[in-house]
Amino acid sequence: MAVKKYSELKASDWRTPATVYLLEGEEPVLQREFLTQLRRALPIEAGSIDEAILDARETPTSALGAVLQTIPMESERRLIVLSHVNRYSANELQNLTRLVEQVPPFACLVLLPAPAEESESAKAAWNALVKAVEKHGLVIKLTALTGATLTRRLVAMAEAAGKQLRPDDAEYLQTLVDGVAERALAELEKALLFVEPRTEISRHDIETVVSASQQAQVFKLVDMIVARDAPAAMRQLRLMFQAGARAEETAMKTLALIARQYRLLWGVRTLLQHGQPIKQPNRVSPEVAQRLPKDPDVLQVLARQAFLQDKLQRQAERLSWAQLCAAFQAIDEADRALKGLRPSVNAAEIMERLIVRLTVDGEPARAHERQGG
Repeated sequence: MAVKKYSELKASDWRTPATVYLLEGEEPVLQREFLTQLRRALPIEAGSIDEAILDARETPTSALGAVLQTIPMESERRLIVLSHVNRYSANELQNLTRLVEQVPPFACLVLLPAPAEESESAKAAWNALVKAVEKHGLVIKLTALTGATLTRRLVAMAEAAGKQLRPDDAEYLQTLVDGVAERALAELEKALLFVEPRTEISRHDIETVVSASQQAQVFKLVDMIVARDAPAAMRQLRLMFQAGARAEETAMKTLALIARQYRLLWGVRTLLQHGQPIKQPNRVSPEVAQRLPKDPDVLQVLARQAFLQDKLQRQAERLSWAQLCAAFQAIDEADRALKGLRPSVNAAEIMERLIVRLTVDGEPARAHERQGG
């Protein structure tokens, strides 16, 4: 058949489902939507006796072949969903390719790769499998729900429920869940129930209902640090320590995320210094790209989490190179203290001292820079 984007599927594509599908892309929301649509088209109820959900890590291709040849009991066709298909060895992928060419008309096989890529030795076998699916079925490209695409979906979901959600509030919701579509949609469902019978979902409703990720809380903390608001930063830090986890565990995770955030800001500051397009990370020159931190990959974050672009730019613009260097030194010393390599009192005290250093100690250096010293 062919290769199609999920968004390009039409009603005609569902009238006669193919015998084999390969879903490429790491978007669980769209995976579930596709399977729901396919069950409706076959038609087969979820959990039916004519549905088999298999995992390639536990299902050799010999067993899969037997499942494919099983005659349906209640429906005209059987649905076989095989996840983690790219975890097969090169030999098993070759066997699967042969099975794809022989799927009986009373079966429908759906292949779901795992997020990790196939091994180097299996690439040729994987490419052969993809070509076989293109010839005998359909390869579906799933584009991740991020940025403006996810914003539109959140707004549309609210409208379908008779509620109003402003696009900027939908973007704010994304920041609280690290831009993960699955979580954003789930948290919006909570907000829809919370505001009943009102028809508008406000920013306050989102802040009240949505469970912010630890990374989102750290982003907010760094925002306060960059704004030199020590009292607010300290309150935010203490809220994070009240989450229920052990203080040492909270401190280590929080410190790791603060360090990650500052590496991102170093990268964005580098892009600003060299006049690079932050909103078009694919156009950053190779020479500048080589200077950017790789953990995390700054350009990848800017591309995948476009809703962070403006926030990261605003934060980076407020920090001098001297402040960034001082911040990394303070973070390193806090890390060694948490690991028992420096004298300290307890985990909470170590993190509070770090916040004081990040919000207060860098100010003289900043003023010195403004004076051109």
